[in-house]
Amino acid sequence: MAHSTRLNDRWPLWGSILLIVPTAFVVGALSGHTPSWGWLQSPLVLLGLIGVTALGNIWSLIHVEVLRAKPPILRIDIAGNTLSIIVLTIAGLLGAVLVGYAFLENFMLR
Repeated sequence: MAHSTRLNDRWPLWGSILLIVPTAFVVGALSGHTPSWGWLQSPLVLLGLIGVTALGNIWSLIHVEVLRAKPPILRIDIAGNTLSIIVLTIAGLLGAVLVGYAFLENFMLR
């Protein structure tokens, strides 16, 4: 499968745009003023946006190819796109905060 260079260069931008809603939710929740956005604050939407951002940036960083030879060779190339790595790190941190918050909220002793 050939990677489109134009699409790979745009994933950090799209990832940053997709992370606006989860970032606003996490910052609001940590400050005690959770935004009231209806369906946008659904866990499915928040974690979905983070997941799409992470997968898109991983896709732009990693290229896997099977070379036809005897025996077949698996070649994995990792790009050093700094912006994709930054967006991927932020997505991972937001995901960890949201999942940690879910565990604290649901399994805390009362």
